[in-house]
Amino acid sequence: MQVETLPLGDYQANCYVVKSRRFAFIIDPGEPSEEILHVVSDRTVPFVINTHCHPDHIGGNDFIRKHYQVPLYFHKDDEQIFQFFLGKEMKPDRYLHEGDILQLDNLKFRVLHTPGHSPGSVTLLFESERVLFTGDLLFASSIGRTDLPGGDLEQMKHSLQRIVNLPGDYQIYSGHGPSTTLDTERKHNPFVLELTG
Repeated sequence: MQVETLPLGDYQANCYVVKSRRFAFIIDPGEPSEEILHVVSDRTVPFVINTHCHPDHIGGNDFIRKHYQVPLYFHKDDEQIFQFFLGKEMKPDRYLHEGDILQLDNLKFRVLHTPGHSPGSVTLLFESERVLFTGDLLFASSIGRTDLPGGDLEQMKHSLQRIVNLPGDYQIYSGHGPSTTLDTERKHNPFVLELTG
């Protein structure tokens, strides 16, 4: 498993290109960036995923979909968020649901519905590789906002508790900022300690 991180746009939202032997799928293309195409290189792109539908994470959706002719996946509960911020409807080609399993070559991951930052926020869990893509749920030393439309502090607490309760350690790739580890955030993230302690 190879992960390439591309901070894009004014808010430096992390776009991720996750590579298996033959494929590369794209998480949260925040801007229509040629850099994404360069990183993907000659691998086949099977789909693009939005961890949630805030504008800084979806700005490159159309660019990627048109370039690679690939489907878009996100959780149904964020359709309203997409419409609120962009003033237009967007339906994905496939809805993500709690417990969905997707696989590429040797890589398999599970979808966790982790609302709080937005109603349809999801976390992607790669159990074998011990990797989590948390979107704007959990950051290094911080957590996602809950004061934006659709945010909910009680849901955020529940979602964070789910992640904190996962057995063992995981590498965390967040929607903004540097990567971290779950053990680090369990021990030192003041927001996690306050909400889940």
